Amino acid sequence: MKSKPAMVIITNLYPLPWEPNRAKFNHQQFELLKSEYQLSLLVPVAFPEWFKHRKQITQSEELRYAPYFYTPKVGRRFYSVMMFLSLLLHSGLWLKRKQVKILMASWAFPEAVATSWIAKLFKARFFFKVHGSDINQLAKDPARAKQIKNASQSALGILSVSKALAKEMQRLGIEQSKVSVIYNGVNHQKFGGESDKPIAQDYILYVGNLKPDKGVVELYEGFAKIATKQPALNLVYAGTGAKRAIIEQQAQADGLTERVTFLGSVAHADLPAWIGNAELLALPSYAEGVPNVVLEAMAAGTPVLATEVGGIPEVMDTRCCGVLIPPKSSTAVAEGLELILDKQWDKQAIKLHASQFSWSLNQQQFLAMLKNGEV
Repeated sequence: MKSKPAMVIITNLYPLPWEPNRAKFNHQQFELLKSEYQLSLLVPVAFPEWFKHRKQITQSEELRYAPYFYTPKVGRRFYSVMMFLSLLLHSGLWLKRKQVKILMASWAFPEAVATSWIAKLFKARFFFKVHGSDINQLAKDPARAKQIKNASQSALGILSVSKALAKEMQRLGIEQSKVSVIYNGVNHQKFGGESDKPIAQDYILYVGNLKPDKGVVELYEGFAKIATKQPALNLVYAGTGAKRAIIEQQAQADGLTERVTFLGSVAHADLPAWIGNAELLALPSYAEGVPNVVLEAMAAGTPVLATEVGGIPEVMDTRCCGVLIPPKSSTAVAEGLELILDKQWDKQAIKLHASQFSWSLNQQQFLAMLKNGEV
């Protein structure tokens, strides 16, 4: 029996022992590659985080966490060099032992740049995947953009999660023939089933990090604008982050504390019940690639309020699936919430639209890209 070629993926976007729900979409996608490859993961962890959680880290031949040394907020253009040296110092022998045939990075900078150099060192075929802010934000810096473009020249294929990202890469001068737009998938059996409502009240649901650029404050402010008209409606945040305290303070000042719930980090296995029973999923981000939670909401038949950013308009049909609004506007959030709450949505029509985003199709397209140029 022919042995499977060894493949190593280098990415910071992967579950961590202390953040088990981190980037579950990558975990799901990469598991599908095991049908064709002997797959291993190398996960760079910023050194302060590594040191803080070092006792929780368990290394294996298939999954390895490597401390990434860098200079915080200084010399960011050199982060790719620092990651390259960090990974080789910590895991160079591990990589050599793998006799790796394919190296793939999942994040443009510094991962893809550092991985392109490692691939040359080990004479491995090189690919990378881009997600959103790694191109939309990090590549705004000319020095980083140049490094990403240089890395693309040695890549045999680049996976983009949306057409919008592919266009951004084209603007950077990246060769479009190397780019494959492959949408993430969703587990329809898991998210499309029936489940008991987690709480008695009707609720709007947000899932994600409570960061400013996710629009979580605008979401609260939009909810507060319609709270009097919707006295039975609650707002539920599933996730952790710096803006929780700000929102809690504002809710207390507005007398809405009892109607705003913070679940903290929610296990991915528990999300179908929360998403499937929500009145709507709200994601008023400032920037995105294609967030999997939008695909999961549609798979559950739940209407979506989201912003017209990144690849979201590519995957969301507003005729059947929800409402798109401009970012950074609590007024737009309030108006969007009212539009969704005032309409009867056909859950089956939303599910039907979502059926085109499957992990089986993702697997088929991903493997086709990886086999490009094989001899």
